[in-house]
Amino acid sequence: MKKFILLLVLAVMVQPAVAIGIGIAPAEINFNNALKGSEYESSITIFNTGPEATNFSLEATGNISDWVSFYNLNDYDNTISSVKIPGQDKAAVLVKIKVPSDTANANYTVSLDVRSVPDTTKAEGSGQSLIIGASSKVTIAVTGDQIIDGNVLGIFTENIEPGYPLKITTRFENTGNVVVKPEIVVTILQDKNIINSFSHETTSVKPSRTHPIIAEWMTTAANIPADYTANVDVLLNGNIIKSDNLSFQILPVGTLTKSGNLTNIYIEGEPALGNIVKVRAYFTNTGHIETQAKFSAEVYMDNKLVDTISSDELTAPKNEETVLISYLKITEPGDYLIKGKVIYSGKETPVKEVSLKTGKSTPGFEGIYLVAIMLLLVMFRGKKKSR
Repeated sequence: MKKFILLLVLAVMVQPAVAIGIGIAPAEINFNNALKGSEYESSITIFNTGPEATNFSLEATGNISDWVSFYNLNDYDNTISSVKIPGQDKAAVLVKIKVPSDTANANYTVSLDVRSVPDTTKAEGSGQSLIIGASSKVTIAVTGDQIIDGNVLGIFTENIEPGYPLKITTRFENTGNVVVKPEIVVTILQDKNIINSFSHETTSVKPSRTHPIIAEWMTTAANIPADYTANVDVLLNGNIIKSDNLSFQILPVGTLTKSGNLTNIYIEGEPALGNIVKVRAYFTNTGHIETQAKFSAEVYMDNKLVDTISSDELTAPKNEETVLISYLKITEPGDYLIKGKVIYSGKETPVKEVSLKTGKSTPGFEGIYLVAIMLLLVMFRGKKKSR
């Protein structure tokens, strides 16, 4: 069971007391047999137990603090030093630890410290500047030995139709201390006859991580609907660590339900004259098989058809949301209406609409200059008549 640290502090002020608190899990993280020059990943979950949104700072302290960096889970390229968490909510933060290649063999520790950052605007009015914090301890045992090891937690596949890829998913856990690329060798049989064989060895799995490895066989219209078997061998460093026989069917075309929904259309960017806005269409594949999906729309301006837009055709995995992106250039001011649908597997979703409005263009300097001259002429003529 993961350890959990929770610190609850009551800040008593002149006004009613406000409960603020922080939690962090796990309380301890261990990396055994860490290899010099390698990078390791883990994650911590920070809990804001208070009622209000709070900023929390992230810092590594200790002799190896420079080995540590923090990232958002959806952005592995840019480091972060803080995270904002709504009240009574939590956030996960990715922790990367890079072991220098010249590190001596030893056990190292570092503390991952999370502290609240006071809201200065509120603190000035109430006098509250309380800081709370919690920490997670990381222990790294650095060794000079390279350990290649791993476990197969499961191998799965599903029925398919001709013309769609058969996906064989292997859940692999890297229990060694270096990045590995397990080899997945697959033989397809029908009535004990070999139909096809292939291998996959391009998916990297980092130490202490569990990752799905997907090997694909692209079926064709020539594949006969029938019962099939996939013999799967998982090899690591040339040795078979797991073998399995998976039964599946290639079903007649149209057997598996194909369905999907266009859930939303969003406009990204300023809809100003001359600008290009991004149209993001969200398509959810609710069917039992993946499909190719494409967004297509008619653009109306002041109730007149002025343009059509469409996205690239993308593969939409089943039970997942796919974002289809197209672009629209605003060439005239007015009220725009986009009527769009998603075309998939010979089907279409109901049409959804989104509107945007662009203002009339502002007169340029030349127009203002002309108006000023006309006003002067009128004033001059008026003075002449008065004489």
